[in-house]
This record gives sequence, C-alpha cells and structure tokens, in this order.
Amino acid sequence: MKEEYLIEKWLSDELTAEEWEAFKKLDAYPSYVKISEKAKLFKAPEFDLQDSLTKLESNLHQPAQKTPFNFYKTIGIVAAICIIVFSAIKLLNQTSYSESIQTQVAETKTLSLPDDSEVNLSAKSILQFNSSTWEKERILDLEGEAFFKVSTGNKFIVKTSYGNIQVLGTQFNVKSRPYGFEVTCYEGSVEVSLNTKKYILQPKDVLSFKTKKVTTSKTAFTNPSWINKTSQFQSTSLESVIQEFNLYYDVEFDTSAINSSRLYTGSFVHNDLENALKSITLPLDLTYQINGKKVILSKK
Repeated sequence: MKEEYLIEKWLSDELTAEEWEAFKKLDAYPSYVKISEKAKLFKAPEFDLQDSLTKLESNLHQPAQKTPFNFYKTIGIVAAICIIVFSAIKLLNQTSYSESIQTQVAETKTLSLPDDSEVNLSAKSILQFNSSTWEKERILDLEGEAFFKVSTGNKFIVKTSYGNIQVLGTQFNVKSRPYGFEVTCYEGSVEVSLNTKKYILQPKDVLSFKTKKVTTSKTAFTNPSWINKTSQFQSTSLESVIQEFNLYYDVEFDTSAINSSRLYTGSFVHNDLENALKSITLPLDLTYQINGKKVILSKK
C-alpha cells in the first residue's frame, strides 16, 4: 500500500485492521506516534490555527535551494495540526459522546455500563456517555426515562434538561419528558439539583416537577412500574397520560370533543391496546373509537 494513502487514512481515523498493520511497518511510524502523543498535551484555547497555517504555508513555499523539501517533515507538520484541531474540537464540544443508545416506540433496552452499573432504558429515550473517560467521571445525559442500578464508586451523575441527579451507589428512576420531570429513589440516597436548589431523596422518596411546581411524595413500590410493562398515574392530567400512552402505542389521539385537562388516577398496560384504552376511558366516563391509527375520544 502507498505510504501517502495510509497516512491519509490514519489522519481521518479510518484505517482497517489490515491497513493499520501496514501503517505500523512504515519507517516513519515512530515519528507519527510521537506527534500524536505530544499533540494530546496541547490545550485548545492556546492554539492559534491561523498562525500555524500561515507558518506551514510559508515553509511549503520556501525556495528549493534554501530549504530542500522534506516530505516526512511536512507530513508531520500537517498531521500535528490536524490532531490539534481535532483535539480542540473535542475539548470545546462538551456534548459529544462516544456512546449513544436510543429506544423507539414500545421498545425498552437493558445495558451494562463500563463499571457494571445497570440501566433499563424506557421507550422513546436516549442515553449518552463517554466510555473512554468513564473511570474518571461517571456522567450520562438522559432524554426520556431510565431506571439505574449504580455500582459503588465515585460520583455518578445523570444530566437532564431539567437538572442533574447525583449518587454514589444506589437504585433510582429518572423521568425527563417534555410534560414533566420525576426522580424516584429506591435504594441509598439521591441528590437532585433543580432550579438552583438541591433535594436529598431517601428510599421511597419521589420528587416531581410539573407545571413549574416541585412536589414530594412516597412510593410503595420497589421498582418503577414501566419495568413491569405498566404506567401508573396519580392525579395526572389526561393530556400528560396520553403523551405517556404514545410512548408505548403508535397511535394518534383526537381529543377535540373532550376536556383533556381532567385529572386521571390509574394505570394502563403496555402490551394490549384495547385493555389500555379501557383503563383510561372508563374511570373518566369516556368512550373511544379506533380508526386505523387514530383513537377518537368522546363523552358517553
């Protein structure tokens, strides 16, 4: 394989296993490794890309009789600049992650983190984290809902659009949906940072944030109901219940004939559409009609 081709693939981190073995056999391979290792020590804010490019252009245009062209030296400079730029982008972009797990409607996933902590990811949720830095900082981003069983270790942080949840080793559930935020502690203790305030939750404590109001309550359960394919509600608006319903059933609701702000207390299952609809409509004295993927709600 041509050396220039291997260098180009190396810079873009696209070497196959066979190409990587060929790249390591190059005479200049030790030099490239040193450049890569040295580049990791650079800090993005101190790097002047424009100045480096100007110097590189100046070097490339020096008269041949004064500075003979050195292919390996020039490639080394280019490699160093590319590595520094890539490193700077990575350092400055705090929302980049090496791992991203996503679930679809009615789909749930169970996964093990690098420290053997376990996560059950609910439907229509996204979990992101950096596996390469996990030993130093256990930080995840969550959009949706997940149940965590955290192994003992350094602090474990779950970031959401509402606030952060921090623990050392415990079991807890986090729901971060557009219609509300809820954290439930099942074991150990949980610290929730929300609106510049901190709340400490003990086992069975539930913290909810809906309609810009924080409330606390207790749960009698040992794990979240969705783990057992059921969603439970206590004095929750029908509108929010329907949004939760859409996480597990691919249907569209027509609520134009009813008051969707009514409060609902009850539950519905995730694996039987008719059963789930009856569980919602009967307590509220409503009826439903299924037309394809549309569910039309009306008064009795």
